[in-house]
Amino acid sequence: MAKEETVELTAQDGVKSEAIHHYDDAHSRHTAFIIMHPTTDWRRHFILPLLAARGFGALGCANRYATREAELILENTVLDWGAGVDALRSRGYKKIIGIGNSGGGEIAVCYHSESVQPTMRGTPLGDPPDFTKLTLSPLDGLVLLNAHIGRPMSLTRSLDPSVGGESGNDPTHYDSSLDMYNAANGPPYSAAFRTRYEAAQVERNHKITRWCKEMLATIGRAGNPLMTDFPFIVHRTDADLRFLDMSLDPSDRTGRTIWEENPQHANYTPGPLRGPRTRLRVMTLRSWISQRGLATSQFDVMRFLPRCRVPTLVIYGTADAGGPEHSRRMFEASPDPDKKMVWIKDGTHFMRGQEDKQSEAADQMATWARERNFA
Repeated sequence: MAKEETVELTAQDGVKSEAIHHYDDAHSRHTAFIIMHPTTDWRRHFILPLLAARGFGALGCANRYATREAELILENTVLDWGAGVDALRSRGYKKIIGIGNSGGGEIAVCYHSESVQPTMRGTPLGDPPDFTKLTLSPLDGLVLLNAHIGRPMSLTRSLDPSVGGESGNDPTHYDSSLDMYNAANGPPYSAAFRTRYEAAQVERNHKITRWCKEMLATIGRAGNPLMTDFPFIVHRTDADLRFLDMSLDPSDRTGRTIWEENPQHANYTPGPLRGPRTRLRVMTLRSWISQRGLATSQFDVMRFLPRCRVPTLVIYGTADAGGPEHSRRMFEASPDPDKKMVWIKDGTHFMRGQEDKQSEAADQMATWARERNFA
């Protein structure tokens, strides 16, 4: 019979978070899956009861930053993931498979890599955790489901480079020649425009990072011992050329965002589009440096994945708004000699309202797990 168990997780730094253990007590506790996202509460992710119904344990986690992207320090989510793995092992599971869905891919891949070959000695600003002084229980397998290669790269390819200023974040400084929504530029977008556009996106990311560092230095000189950080808005972050030019990274996507929004509307919205949820990217200086700065963040899946010598399954929904490029790159980078890639026709990024696609994803995971002797 399908059951749920609320689990309190305690990370190695003492911080607590919550998870839900989904299981069917008619099946033995041999293999379990774990899933977590940097900022979304995935205790009830759609895949969990489906995996439990197929005879596997499944732990959905809400880490310490769930619903709080502004404060996210990505290194700490790896500790929370470790607490989830420990909870599953304490419940008797012999094999544990990490699911990296969307932004969860960077946590899953980084966690396993650091468990077998620790390299991170702290955050980019030198704060804990130091993974070379911790012991993490390795995973036994990886599933990358509509995952991207890391938050710095994911955001940068959607940064609107028409936003200018020395801070890289002044919406009143506008360069129409770098505006994807300016019909004079396309679509379709020429190779020359794409080269300029992508270079300007990278430079905007670097400008924001430099500004964050300058502001942290200013805080240090302010003489207020209680102030160590402050929040800011990253303006206009829905400007991926793939939204309007379907010839780029071709797929079955609709041209809308992963939230099924009109991308131009999402890019310029001054407030909420999804009821109480806001599209505004609010971050702190320290959070940007950890999770989004190309020059500072440590979370590049392509750096960690070659160290993940475990059975690996890559699943890509062909209607995912992000396009298949990142999934292809991760599949190619995996060192698993028997790695497998599966395409789910017309599956969207989160497969919301696509119960048939959700079941197909669960079937693919269960079949692969049995093929790889996890059940």
